[in-house]
Amino acid sequence: MATMAPAAPLLLGGPPGWIAFGLVGLATLGGGYLIYENSRSKTESGPATGAQTDTGRKSCDRPWSVRIHAQGNVIGGRGSATLGAPPILKTTAPVTVAEGLALSASTFALLSRGQAKALASAQMQANKWISQRPPGGYLGQKSFYGVGGQRGNDRFDVDSYGCSNNFIV
Repeated sequence: MATMAPAAPLLLGGPPGWIAFGLVGLATLGGGYLIYENSRSKTESGPATGAQTDTGRKSCDRPWSVRIHAQGNVIGGRGSATLGAPPILKTTAPVTVAEGLALSASTFALLSRGQAKALASAQMQANKWISQRPPGGYLGQKSFYGVGGQRGNDRFDVDSYGCSNNFIV
């Protein structure tokens, strides 16, 4: 429950704040579930090359993956320090918007109080960006800066890779 503490001020906002607080709780639970599922080892059988996915396309060399991590001076005292929940790795379908938001919440839950304060605006920007992806999704890297902008070097990074776009609706 300590992961919900940074969201507690939402409760002062009345019914809209209560709803937002509930959504943060759901995202935290969803993120915990994703971490649990992705941390378990899975064995898969099937042909090694040219296997068909459930989308009807041939598989490619790289699975769909999304990594969301906090980075910067506030994390480890230097710009290259990172902290994040385990990435989402999928072999049969792209990562959805809901999975991306849950991963963002999981990464944010790992931050200390001071780190969370410095990166709260960056995480909100990242969540908005993930939510507003067009139906075609997105591949690549995107950074969202916290307090101090780019000069502050503290940011939330979203790394998205795969055979086709992630953050599908």
